[in-house]
Amino acid sequence: MRKIIHIVKKEFIQIRRDPAMIRIIFLIPIVQLLILGYVVSSEVKNIQTVICDLDNSPTSRQLIDRVRNSGYFNVKYFERRENFLYDYLNRSKASVAIVIPANMSRNLAKNIPTEIQILVDGVDSNTSTIALGYIAGILESFLAEKLAQQIQGGTDVHLLTPNIRIWYNQDLKFKNFMIPGLIVFLLTMVTTLISAMGLVREREIGTLEQLLVAPIKKHELLIGKIIPFAAIGIIVVTLAIAFAKVWYNIPIVGNLGLFALFIIIYLFTTLGIGLFVSASASTQQQAMFMTFFFIIFFMFLSGFLFQVENMPKVPQYLSYFDPMRYLVIVVRELFIKGASLKYLYWQGIALMIFGSTIFSFAVLRFQRRMK
Repeated sequence: MRKIIHIVKKEFIQIRRDPAMIRIIFLIPIVQLLILGYVVSSEVKNIQTVICDLDNSPTSRQLIDRVRNSGYFNVKYFERRENFLYDYLNRSKASVAIVIPANMSRNLAKNIPTEIQILVDGVDSNTSTIALGYIAGILESFLAEKLAQQIQGGTDVHLLTPNIRIWYNQDLKFKNFMIPGLIVFLLTMVTTLISAMGLVREREIGTLEQLLVAPIKKHELLIGKIIPFAAIGIIVVTLAIAFAKVWYNIPIVGNLGLFALFIIIYLFTTLGIGLFVSASASTQQQAMFMTFFFIIFFMFLSGFLFQVENMPKVPQYLSYFDPMRYLVIVVRELFIKGASLKYLYWQGIALMIFGSTIFSFAVLRFQRRMK
């Protein structure tokens, strides 16, 4: 036990003396939380819009105000000539062009069908689809109000009235969904990277040979090198959660003890991958490139950035081999819903299978490399 403690102390001293490693462990996660928390979002707002009002009536101006005050469209340009709208789209000055036809208000008063032309820049298909949905909703509510004003002296008429109740994320804040996944990503990146560079660093600075001839068993060396990386991973997660709670006011309604249990189980996977890379690479550059290969695979197939359900069938099947996918589900369910182990045990079983398999394989690889 005393030998393991000395190795642990040695690892912490090496990390403390390496400024680059300190930045990787503490500075980069905070910067990523600060930047990605604001940048990564599926919300679409401030869509650059040009409107051509050929009706020029109080009704058309009310419709324009409705579009402008929705919060989704930035009505930056007004054009009187319809054939000039294509120039706005071609020059990317606007993403959406709305043409209000002449006599729109007169046709509405006479219950005559009226077509409103909407031109959308389809280069960004996601933004275009969402923008069309916003416009359809605005037009539907606007026309329903106009129809209600004409029927029964302005009495509001509704055949169906939805009674909407939002559970868990009542304000529909995208940050509440994104930040928990970002915490998992930071844990994966930091622990995999620092553990991958651990053994390689020993080989490059020439201390690996000293460890091999030292009176210490292989499992003691392995435990002594793994414990500091696991401790750093827990520290990074703790700092990330505190930052997310204070800065973004992320709700954490679940059991933190259960969260810590899943984190410890998941560390066997990330540290196992790092240990495998460390035992396979010859230089720190090789270890870094191999690590980023695993991290990119984990990130894109985990559901952290893109919904797994929106992927084609083959990537959906591949995502089942991504351990990060299961922890992302766990953290979001715990933070936002406050789910109990009853609803998360399948993810726990998957993480234990991944952790035991990957870590066992990495230990075998490590022992062979140490011969």
